[in-house]
Amino acid sequence: MVNKRFEGVSQNHDLDRQLQRRAQETKQYPPQSPQRHLALNRLVNKILKSGRLGHPQRNLWPSSLYEDLYNEALQKTLLEICQKIDNYNPEHPLMAWVNFRLNYQFIDVVNDYRKKGITHIPKADKIGKIAYLPSIDDLDKFIPIEETISDNQLLRNFLEEDPENLLKSKQLRNHPDVTFQSLAWAKFVEDRTWSEIAKNLGISVQTLCSFFNRQLKELIPYFRKYLRE
Repeated sequence: MVNKRFEGVSQNHDLDRQLQRRAQETKQYPPQSPQRHLALNRLVNKILKSGRLGHPQRNLWPSSLYEDLYNEALQKTLLEICQKIDNYNPEHPLMAWVNFRLNYQFIDVVNDYRKKGITHIPKADKIGKIAYLPSIDDLDKFIPIEETISDNQLLRNFLEEDPENLLKSKQLRNHPDVTFQSLAWAKFVEDRTWSEIAKNLGISVQTLCSFFNRQLKELIPYFRKYLRE
């Protein structure tokens, strides 16, 4: 038992060191540079796979509603981490910073839903006010597909042909006609905003973005397989 506990602590320390090292490496690249974007993507993937992300107030909402709230808060948190990575203090574990911001963003998302008149969300204490709230379209900067794709016609052909039928197989729950393929076409080929797409489909922006970004993380290897130069 003691050995297992020691092993768990050791693994946690190893993960903390890996994340700290990646964060420090990311900060060395100039803002907006391709190198920083790539380093941020790797850092975000490491965070998502860490198993250390918090789930604030999970027991206060039905699971389906909590999933939407949580995914929106997580997206905003990851975007904030990417935008403010230079503010990270390596003297503290990166996940402590990430989960601290996630808690704030979750509360902000809940308050935003309440302002929209969604009254079945329980009241939560307001911890603080976030000074900067990115628009949902800024999420494109979180996973910059452009780094993988250098030819717009190549992307267009790939989305249309979908060689392994993976893009069309990813369907939004309760909306089988809304696929990752159709959303990617609207976003990357037709260059439409999420607000425009959501309005046209009659589905909330949050729901579309939660679905799209979850699937995109899984499909990145598929994109790279067929679009890498």
